[in-house]
Amino acid sequence: MARKMTPAQLKAALNRAQRQQKQAVDKYNREARRYNAAVKKSVNDYNREVRVYNAKARAHNTAVRNHRSRLEQEIRRLNSRPSSTTFVSYRTSVESLGLSYVSTEERLTGRQVTPAERDLMDRVSEEAANSAYLLNAMDGDGAPEDDPTEEELREASMQSELAPFGQDLVDRWSGALFSLSPRNPDAARHFCTSAREVLIAMIDHAAPDQGVVEADPTCDRTDRGVPTRRAKVGFLLRRKGVSVDEIEALIEQDVDNVLTLFRDFNDGTHGHAGRFTITQLSALRNRVESAISFIHTLAVA
Repeated sequence: MARKMTPAQLKAALNRAQRQQKQAVDKYNREARRYNAAVKKSVNDYNREVRVYNAKARAHNTAVRNHRSRLEQEIRRLNSRPSSTTFVSYRTSVESLGLSYVSTEERLTGRQVTPAERDLMDRVSEEAANSAYLLNAMDGDGAPEDDPTEEELREASMQSELAPFGQDLVDRWSGALFSLSPRNPDAARHFCTSAREVLIAMIDHAAPDQGVVEADPTCDRTDRGVPTRRAKVGFLLRRKGVSVDEIEALIEQDVDNVLTLFRDFNDGTHGHAGRFTITQLSALRNRVESAISFIHTLAVA
């Protein structure tokens, strides 16, 4: 039998039921708002990440186009002049590196390229452009409007890139920079001698003979039985997850390019001794700094 309620009790029960209903509605609305806010935040975060990625991709693509455009421009300037009787080996190396970069890019078209491989290709493009610009500068076709002061020309640099290889390399690089002066008739040769030691020491430190042989007992070796530089470059690339033969060959060619530069400068029979302008010495420094940065990228796993 239904319980009889007084008017006051009925009113209280109705009020209680209304409060419970309102509480349930409020709770539902709070949960709905919380859920909608979480969905909105997730969408906003995703859109933000997409915008950041797209911005970085646009900036990267712009940089790539600029590097390639600069390489093409420097090669055109180089080919617009008669061949010089100096830096013959280096000129051949510069032209070959530029052609190899273009042909490698063409062969990689349509293939899946990892971010590490793409980064290395972009860096080679910059390396090739710096090499061609250096040769143009040595032929008197540089950009003097961008010249540093003599003091800036000898300022310390690349310390963070060289520090992992030991203080000795930092000091050797500092000594190389100290020799750069348009008043020093042996500035370029002194600089190149020290710079060559720095680059080779970086490669040997990052790819020690024993480590290379243990990783690949059948690696190419020199007449002395130690791994070749190509084997060391391959070792560093595989450690970074890069195993594309064309990229390995191109990077070996790039390393050989800068070493050819050193050989040309240090070969006294070619008549390269003498004073160089700040434009020329700055181009030389930039080329070697680019190589240090490139080898640092290869060496740091």
